[in-house]
Amino acid sequence: MEQPRVPTAGVAETGNVAGEHPCQIQKFLMLALDVHTSQVPEMFQRFCTAIGEEHWRKRVRQCKQEMKGNVFLHDYLVRENDMAFQLDHLSELVHRFGRIPLAEAENHHVYPALALVAQTLSVLDASKKDDAERFRRRLHGAFKNPADMRGLRLELVAATHFARRGQRISWPETNGTGTFDLLVEGDGHAPLEVECKSIGEDKGRRIHRREIIDFAALLKPHVRSTTSGLRRGLSVVVTVPDRLPSSHREKVDLAKALGHIIFAGSTGDLADGTSVRMTEFDVAQAVTGSQPDPSELRATVDAISGTNNRSAIVIGTREGGMLTLTIQSRRDDAFMASVFNTLSDAAKHQLTGTRAGMLLTGFDGLDGEQLRSIAAQDQDSSQPATALRVAASRFLSSDTRNHVVGVGFVSRSALRAPTSGLVESGGTAYYFPKRESTFWCDGFSGMFEWSSKVTAT
Repeated sequence: MEQPRVPTAGVAETGNVAGEHPCQIQKFLMLALDVHTSQVPEMFQRFCTAIGEEHWRKRVRQCKQEMKGNVFLHDYLVRENDMAFQLDHLSELVHRFGRIPLAEAENHHVYPALALVAQTLSVLDASKKDDAERFRRRLHGAFKNPADMRGLRLELVAATHFARRGQRISWPETNGTGTFDLLVEGDGHAPLEVECKSIGEDKGRRIHRREIIDFAALLKPHVRSTTSGLRRGLSVVVTVPDRLPSSHREKVDLAKALGHIIFAGSTGDLADGTSVRMTEFDVAQAVTGSQPDPSELRATVDAISGTNNRSAIVIGTREGGMLTLTIQSRRDDAFMASVFNTLSDAAKHQLTGTRAGMLLTGFDGLDGEQLRSIAAQDQDSSQPATALRVAASRFLSSDTRNHVVGVGFVSRSALRAPTSGLVESGGTAYYFPKRESTFWCDGFSGMFEWSSKVTAT
């Protein structure tokens, strides 16, 4: 079977921008594209009235309560619930000063939340009463579930991108006319159905990050005798046969057994097949400053532990020592297979099959530079195709998915250096078109070849 010409995949930058520029809102497109920073205080007050600050403030209180029971949870919960924590910070300012100080409107750390505020108000303003209420309830639910929030934000990013291209956007799932996320019309091409899928870092993993963090809390008292007075670096790699035990009692027993082995300083196996490998390392190798870059620390822990992209816990000691705990499964993770199983299901059950459809996938665990690196390898004929390109090619080759005219992958967004008074917050998109589809039209070309300023703060 002839495969689609995947080498023509496009790579582009996506972004949200904030700065001292007039508000530009294309009314029929439903989304604010640029917002003057002086509008932020009033805009946030409108958002609080429309959505209700109790929804994000309650979520933050719940997270802080969880943190009290597990010191390892702080960074994880703040990152997973970043929208709630950023909005909570803004709410605190309003309660303290009566409104958001204008200086805070230029705080880059809250730009992602302000983007959500502006986009939400645009959707509510342009929606009928019932549709607006459905969107409002969806946002309420998203504060309770980080995965739902990531999905909603990905939809808003996609909608804003198409809006900047001058296209009309409607929300079939919100207004009850379809089971896909966006219907994109205009710009000289046939209507395009868009289904967005946000992929978290745990996708396809045998052991999820939260499981490891919770288990580390159980293990901590049993390694205290090891970490007390520790001045060197000690890497501990625990490999379980499949997954961590499901029952709390079994987890406690495993933590105790591991504590004994770690204290003894001997590599070995447990009766259930769990293996423990320990190596010493120079702490200076892992510590490059008081605030190490997470990606650099991740690479360092991988090198020290001899593992690849596994979740790890790092415990520092008062004496300057460090214990790194890496927990992995002996069975391989199935990230790529899980991603394309999700896309296959969406193509079959959410897109109608009667119009051109596109699947847009957000990789929460991949930054822009990492996705650009993947694309660069695919565009270098001297290197083998990446797993992503091979899987995308196979996916688009299927005769059962003729209606899918392309699949795109979007990295996690990040702030970029300001230019001309603008601060960009965006990522990278890697798009694979399928021109062989009978639904293809020339208007779909260059779908993500844009010089974008997707602005909504």
